[in-house]
Amino acid sequence: MRRTLPLLLFVLVTGAVAPAFGQQPKYRAPRTESGQPDLQGMWSFNSGVPLQRPAAFSDKKFFTKEEFDKQRARIRNAFGAVAKFAPVEAVGFDWIDDAPPVDDLRTSLITYPENGRLPALVKGVRRTPGFEDLLAAFGSIEPGSTQIPLAQFAQFAAFGSPKDSYTDFMMSERCLIETEVPLVPQLDGNYLQIIQSSDHVVLRTEFSRRIVALGSGPRTGDNVRQWTGISRGRWEGETLVVDTRNFTDRLPSFAGAGNARGKVVTERFTRTANNRIEYAATVVDPQTFQDRIELSFPMVSDTAQLFELACHEGNYSMRNALAAARIDDETRKTQRQRGPHQQLTVTPAATPSTPQCRWFPTAWPRQAASHQVTNRNR
Repeated sequence: MRRTLPLLLFVLVTGAVAPAFGQQPKYRAPRTESGQPDLQGMWSFNSGVPLQRPAAFSDKKFFTKEEFDKQRARIRNAFGAVAKFAPVEAVGFDWIDDAPPVDDLRTSLITYPENGRLPALVKGVRRTPGFEDLLAAFGSIEPGSTQIPLAQFAQFAAFGSPKDSYTDFMMSERCLIETEVPLVPQLDGNYLQIIQSSDHVVLRTEFSRRIVALGSGPRTGDNVRQWTGISRGRWEGETLVVDTRNFTDRLPSFAGAGNARGKVVTERFTRTANNRIEYAATVVDPQTFQDRIELSFPMVSDTAQLFELACHEGNYSMRNALAAARIDDETRKTQRQRGPHQQLTVTPAATPSTPQCRWFPTAWPRQAASHQVTNRNR
């Protein structure tokens, strides 16, 4: 009995104390005046995690710290290679968000499909590669290398339709900013401002503003469509759930694929700490992808000031790109007439940052100088 009583007391005491040392109680966000979880403020969702898992890490969900740093170094080196190949303006790269606010060693933002890659496209649907694809094309360049993979760059540049008209260019190239729904970390502008009232939530970025009505009111008719879709939100405990549909078909569905007309996006915002929101999104578009897409990433509170993004009014890219396409047409025509005797060579210039492209015979650049831009329909 003397041995049994102390043992019983030990069990009772440890049983009562155990919860205090076990799992921490679930975080409860502060409340707004209307009693809703308070998500208001400025949030940074900058991330060093790629949207899709790199092919070299197909069986790994997490980088090691060394692998992550090496991937980041390759990206910085890729920017340097792009600048050497196409030195349009000496603007530098200080505008790039290169300091993720949290350590995230995942190999992809995509959490489903399990391989961390975009699902297969529906037959007949095309996908225009984005800047991340360009970086992947340059990803084989070792840090410090001066070799420029022209074949990979040419393959990337060859995607898409022929450049015969302004309609053949991406919206962003025409200063019509493509608004990504759901949110996806980009090279810059990774800030979200959340503003709340009792019956609406505003999601504001440098690129767009979305006004989300809360509640279960009637849905907007199918004939009303917007670039950012039409959003309706609801609260599920601590989580704001935003359902968005009624997108226009003038924008891609997701990651440059298809068009957004049949896309439905469900976003979830959950405040998990005073300075953190966990963001998750599901994209369902059976007209574009053969499976759904799920992604997630953290947001961290920030004191940054939000400015509206605007295109540069003096941009000559459209005129130059169309002129270059017409020059390419004439070059191909001449090659067909004379046979495969001409070639493009790349030689270093006086300064390493400005390579020179020389066409042979050398009379062609002088002809190109007076070439007129035309918008042709084939």
